[in-house]
Amino acid sequence: MGPDPATIVRAVFARRLASDASAPVAVAVSGGGDSLALLLLAADWARAADRRLLVLSVDHGLRAEGAQWSARVGAVAAGLGVDFRALSWTGGKPTTGLPAAARAARH
Repeated sequence: MGPDPATIVRAVFARRLASDASAPVAVAVSGGGDSLALLLLAADWARAADRRLLVLSVDHGLRAEGAQWSARVGAVAAGLGVDFRALSWTGGKPTTGLPAAARAARH
C-alpha cells in the first residue's frame, strides 16, 4: 500500500512552493467538498512549512447561494486560523463564454 493522498499532496506542495518565501500562499476555494479538502491540506502544509496562508473565495454573483458558500469558506478558514478574503465579481456578465469570463475575473 502506497502513501495516503494527503502525504502525496503535501509532497507536491513542498516541491512546488518555496518554503522560505515570506509572501503568503494564496489558495482559491469555492466551498465545494474538493476545494475544502484542498484548503485543509494547504493549511496543514503551510503550518509545517511556517508559511502564511491566504484563502480567497469569489462570489461570482451567478448563484443565490454564492455569498453563503463564501461565508462557509470564511468560517472554515477562521477555524483553521488562516487569513481569508471574500471577493465579488461585480458588474455585467456576458451572455456567452461565461465560464471563461468567470475564470478571467478570478485571476
